[in-house]
Amino acid sequence: MQGRIGKVFALGILLVLAGCASAGSVQNAPLHAGIGRTFEAGFDKTLAAAREAAVETGLQIESASQVDQDTWMIIGKKATSAFSWGELVRVVVIRDSAERTTVRVHSARRIKTNITAKGDYANSILSNIELKLSIAARSEERRVGKECRSRWS
Repeated sequence: MQGRIGKVFALGILLVLAGCASAGSVQNAPLHAGIGRTFEAGFDKTLAAAREAAVETGLQIESASQVDQDTWMIIGKKATSAFSWGELVRVVVIRDSAERTTVRVHSARRIKTNITAKGDYANSILSNIELKLSIAARSEERRVGKECRSRWS
């Protein structure tokens, strides 16, 4: 009887571990995986906003790397807690043109059966990026307006 319970327990552990997400599996997922949004903003501003948005969402940045000249990848993690085994989030920032940038967010639970995990960080991160870019655009418009008014007077 104990042998059978031990085998069932070992099989359960293997099934849970087989469903684990690692930084490598999230990083190696296709670049188009996850939820995306295109922003009418320059690449550098969008990349900075994406990093800030990930941190403000409660993620720790594990790595940030340049995939190619037009693409950056940010890997963030939510640590293990009393209520969650942790989560991994990948943010991919892609330059489409000089003033157009696409951001894709792919989330993964460290363990598939982790029902207490937030699960999807995409909407939080993308909305935060949109807010940061709109604030930056308004600040730039105000600055330019002040310069024009000072020239006219």
